[in-house]
Amino acid sequence: MEKDKDGEGSWGSPDTRPSFYQIMWFENLKELQIPTKFFDEHLATEENETVALRSPCGSWDTKLEQRDAGVYLIQGWPHFVESHDLGRAEWAHFLYNGGMSFDVKIYGSNGWLKRYDQPAASAPPFASSFPFFRREIKGYNVGHKCTMVIPNHFSRRHLSLSKEPMVLVDSDGVSWPVTITVTSGNRLAMSGGWKALADAHSIKKGDVCIFELVENRVMQFHILR
Repeated sequence: MEKDKDGEGSWGSPDTRPSFYQIMWFENLKELQIPTKFFDEHLATEENETVALRSPCGSWDTKLEQRDAGVYLIQGWPHFVESHDLGRAEWAHFLYNGGMSFDVKIYGSNGWLKRYDQPAASAPPFASSFPFFRREIKGYNVGHKCTMVIPNHFSRRHLSLSKEPMVLVDSDGVSWPVTITVTSGNRLAMSGGWKALADAHSIKKGDVCIFELVENRVMQFHILR
């Protein structure tokens, strides 16, 4: 098992904080229900309705809402989902610190703890009136059988989770057709054609790339070095 950020894994000292797990499905990517037993034992007497969620990426404030069917995290939760690129069949471990504050660890559908590397500090800022996403290149984005996974929140919002092929346009105006596949985690990924583009532009691990949706299924491609 991969060690958690605090060094605790299956062979380390167990974390004794109250906690619960939730698997991500379509309904709780929009709002998250807190297990009734957990709420009754740890949160019911709290007067504050704001719940702080902390991760290696930062801190997010969310709001509790009580309904007949249970208690939900609503306002602020979609922002947390988007910021962590949470997808279906991934799962989250909520560890309660007290005072309406949780540390949250995210695991992929393969059961491995997800790491959230920040973009390279040396990369220049980027702004656009078009929708875009930023990716720091990893080892699996270059080389044999490499792919480029599109963030789940971007796919849902701008691409309708469609497998229709796309075109990437580089800074010289050259078009690079790419095929789109669906990963085991139900994410869209650029596959066929991506390696040719990466090789032609000498893209390497650590580069920061911007994918800017300028037309339907057409993305302007930028490399920030």
